[in-house]
Amino acid sequence: MVYESVSVSFMNNSFAPLLNYVVFYAVNISFFYIHAYVVLDIALKGNRKSRLWKIPVLILAEVAVYTMVITLMRMILYKFTNLAGGKPFDINSFVIAGSVFRCIYFIGFSTGYYFILQLSAEKKKTLLLERQRMDNQIQLAKSENAYLKAQINPHFLFNTLDFIYQHAREKSPVAAETILSLSDIMRHAVDHVKEEEYTDMGEEIDQVENLINLHQLRKNHQLHLRFWYDEEIRSARIIPLLLVTLIENIFKHGNLHIASDPAQIRIAMKDNLVLIETDNLVSDYPNSNGLGSGMNNISKRLSYTYGSAASFAYGVDREKHFKVKLTIPHSN
Repeated sequence: MVYESVSVSFMNNSFAPLLNYVVFYAVNISFFYIHAYVVLDIALKGNRKSRLWKIPVLILAEVAVYTMVITLMRMILYKFTNLAGGKPFDINSFVIAGSVFRCIYFIGFSTGYYFILQLSAEKKKTLLLERQRMDNQIQLAKSENAYLKAQINPHFLFNTLDFIYQHAREKSPVAAETILSLSDIMRHAVDHVKEEEYTDMGEEIDQVENLINLHQLRKNHQLHLRFWYDEEIRSARIIPLLLVTLIENIFKHGNLHIASDPAQIRIAMKDNLVLIETDNLVSDYPNSNGLGSGMNNISKRLSYTYGSAASFAYGVDREKHFKVKLTIPHSN
């Protein structure tokens, strides 16, 4: 604005009236930002084919509107002010060509301004992504460090448990057996908690038997539970800790003290599917807080691994029995 005003004043050897600058630069400034924030935003949306026709059409429309507005403003100023020394305003090709030139002139500056804004936004986005990438690398480094620590701690724990077992098995066989079962269960959990890999059903069954033995030792073999499985099922592959979580849920929320109503666990093969069923009396339903948390965890893992190929249903019936029926594809 300063550059133009000074240049024109030197060419004409005089400054135009202040009203002239206010009116025309108000129009030019408005046009500048409308082109940058509205017209280009509309023109550059869509696919390449739509942009090929929208850009020239919208620019031609801008030129036409700008020329009409500037011409109208000049007619008003010439009529109601002494802008031209009382001379009538004459619309000719020179006036129209000048308006068209100034329109294209401002379109050029406004387009440059638009792409500078886009470049700045892209730069900020790139910096943000780079910062996120660095944060992810830092978090990864922390996770790797934590993972190394996690490997050391269980190793120390298992060595300690083995030491206690060796010294307790002669003086206190029950305590030694408890330690051995607990160590096996924890080792199985630690080995498979690192990633969502498959494990043999036989390993899960062994850990369930360890879990049952551990709880029976705690309760002096006063728990009533029946566990059936087909021997051929041991070769099936399932996601780790699935069966263990189901059985742990029975011990946590079930009433296993009634001999005539024992908890029951069945694992079988049916139509090339692994079928797991449990049935146990609930201890204090409906106040069994957390009864569904383990089930929700299992449901999410099944959905993630097997999708719609797995079937999982559970609930409490009228006799206060919590029943689970789970089917997953058999795989070797």
